[in-house]
Amino acid sequence: MRAIILTLLMSIYTFANIGTIMALQGQATVERGTSITAKMGMAIEQGDRIVTASKSRVQVMLKDETVITIGSNSSFDFKEFSFDGSKNSKVNLKANRGFFRTVTGKIGQVAPNRFKVKTVSATIGIRGTDFAGHIMDDKEIIVCYSGAIFVEIDGGGIKDVLAGTLLEIVNKGAKVQGGVSTIPLKKVIYQSKITPENISDISNEVLKSLNELEEYPDHTPDYVPNFHEEFEYDNN
Repeated sequence: MRAIILTLLMSIYTFANIGTIMALQGQATVERGTSITAKMGMAIEQGDRIVTASKSRVQVMLKDETVITIGSNSSFDFKEFSFDGSKNSKVNLKANRGFFRTVTGKIGQVAPNRFKVKTVSATIGIRGTDFAGHIMDDKEIIVCYSGAIFVEIDGGGIKDVLAGTLLEIVNKGAKVQGGVSTIPLKKVIYQSKITPENISDISNEVLKSLNELEEYPDHTPDYVPNFHEEFEYDNN
């Protein structure tokens, strides 16, 4: 009887634990019915919301090795996660405000059509990719760094956003623009699974021109790419 109870408890824990906070800078909370102070190595559960303070950043690795960086003054929901290595795997995330950057893991290979990120004004789908978003009061900026994404606007219409381009959404109107290399970038977090305490914050870093971009390293069990960067957008 004790063994059966232990097995059930382990099953519940395995289902609930969908990822881990691999890097943390500054202060953040995990909203899970109550507000919990975020800590390095803390398990993330389905339904959790991460809220970051000013000058704070959090990086989470999901169980399929998807890596999500959440910038300062941001709110991000982990609504649904299911990964069994098959096409039935599913990830639903939601960016409520602020900055996020996502590098899709194994689900991008087996079930890319079942990976979605909802923003205030749109829904982002992937084709195996590295992309970011900045949710502001008056507009949203969605950038694709590699691969490709498609964005379904709440007001109607679908936009394809290829590597090196960005989508600006204002009042539910959307326009694709090129020249991601001209946008100021700021490195958020360097992340290694072996040494998760290593965090760097490099300001005023400009992305290389598109023909100079290096190939990003593949996900491996011992390494998470160190190219999570936060951008500030100014259309003036």
